[in-house]
Amino acid sequence: MKMLRLAAHVACLPLFAVAVSPAQASVNNATATVPSITWSPCPDAWTGPASPDLGDRLECGSMSAPLDHEAPDGNLLEIGVIRVRAAVPALREGSIFFQAGGPGAHPGTLLQAIARAWTDSDWIYQHHLSERFDLVAVIPRGLVGSGELRCVTGMPPSYETLSGDLSDANWNLMLSEAQAMADTCRAPWHARYINTEQHVHDMDMLRRALGDERLHFYGISYGSLVGAWYASVYPYHTGRMLWDSGLDVTRDYASALQSAIVAQHDAIVRKALNPILSDPARYGFGSNPGIVTEAVDKLPGRMRKLRLAAIKTPEELAATLHLANLWEVRKPATLNAMLRLLRNPLAPDPNMDARLRHMANKLAALVYMQPGTTPRFQSGPEGDSVRVVVPCNDMLWTRSESAVRRAARENARRYLSTTGHEVLDEIICLRWGPPTARPMVSANIELAPPFLMLQSDADTSTPLTGAMNALDRFANARMLLVRNSDEHGLFNFTRSPCIELTAARYLATGQLPETGSRAFACDGTHGSPLEGIPGEPPLPVVEPVAVTLPAPAAHDEL
Repeated sequence: MKMLRLAAHVACLPLFAVAVSPAQASVNNATATVPSITWSPCPDAWTGPASPDLGDRLECGSMSAPLDHEAPDGNLLEIGVIRVRAAVPALREGSIFFQAGGPGAHPGTLLQAIARAWTDSDWIYQHHLSERFDLVAVIPRGLVGSGELRCVTGMPPSYETLSGDLSDANWNLMLSEAQAMADTCRAPWHARYINTEQHVHDMDMLRRALGDERLHFYGISYGSLVGAWYASVYPYHTGRMLWDSGLDVTRDYASALQSAIVAQHDAIVRKALNPILSDPARYGFGSNPGIVTEAVDKLPGRMRKLRLAAIKTPEELAATLHLANLWEVRKPATLNAMLRLLRNPLAPDPNMDARLRHMANKLAALVYMQPGTTPRFQSGPEGDSVRVVVPCNDMLWTRSESAVRRAARENARRYLSTTGHEVLDEIICLRWGPPTARPMVSANIELAPPFLMLQSDADTSTPLTGAMNALDRFANARMLLVRNSDEHGLFNFTRSPCIELTAARYLATGQLPETGSRAFACDGTHGSPLEGIPGEPPLPVVEPVAVTLPAPAAHDEL
């Protein structure tokens, strides 16, 4: 749920428009109506089974929203809303709006889990949040509870993996599938208005219904774009904003997500390839590192089915390279034939050899796997559909299809982390038609109060460069850097008092670390909360320290 599916679209128009005057911000606020919401127990389909720990504090409702808030024409869409009420209503200070990521991530289950964690927390500021703030979410359009959209089949593609096969025949199969998906996903009456702009207007409807002057916000990954978009439209109703492992909101989807492919490739080189190059004999490649480099350069197309971006260790990469060599040289026709070949030693050390052959056997099953005959979804049929639709509705895509193909070929040549799946998404958007969302106005974000970004220094889904770009662009931005971490999604998912205290204190009070710097750092996550041992003493509280960051790096785009 925290993860943002990568896409390598490049050289598109920016999400941001030119600045307007402050008087033009919060355009709908003066005449906006206050919706009426009837709150009741939540459907399991929205939140999962209700936790007895929250009692009747967890409740759901719906509100009738204009299909297009900016140009209402009488067409309405029922939007689902979820809240966990403040535990002590007499002390209520406001609401924290939660965005689970995406596009396409449903907030219900995770919102309930976070509310439970805050309620049970021994940390003072999490307990403060539980007592004094409603934790609320607007279900994004197209998801269960807000006009469900189901336009993707979940079936395997009709074409081979593009990073391994960019032939005319395979390319044309992909084009046909992209056109079919664009036609199917665009057809429902409300599909063109499933976008980030309309979602933030829906959020403001809920803010008005709750009677809050300001909307406090906590968003993960794509949630940073939602927070930025809200602040660009309603800066004077924006309260405290926490962007956790955020997308680079200073750039478009294309270039921001291209940087993630680069970061994932760099991580593979650093964590997996370099250890093999430094001691190739240990991994079964003899004494010449050039053999390893050549094997990486010549990974056959079918090996791209193995999602090389998921490789994290030298053992995983070495097993992949050995398997690819057997595939290319011996060409075994069946899985059993490949498994027989894998009975032979791969590395001189018995322990290393056992690990490599075990991994290679598992990978071989994937290489020879037949296409599935039943649907498989990453975030469910609605979530996967929304993930396709929102980028097309949010922005204009301008590259030619021939340029997309050239970039896909170059990505496949340069980066182990690319799969080619992202190309389908871009072609869909190119054939989609003009976007329905009006561009954000970046200058308006600076009218909002200071906001806090959380960022792991080695996050490969939303790399550090994106947070640095935002810090450089917005004078009201502050960044908590987590060093020695590759976690995507930090707040509530670590055991670090430094991280958890800083984020919760900011959301509860607006207080930021007094370091004299707009960037400050914690060291490590200290693991997941699930790794804690009951009864063990808490880790010592350490305040963040000021850091000086280098200038944002030059963009690596095709």
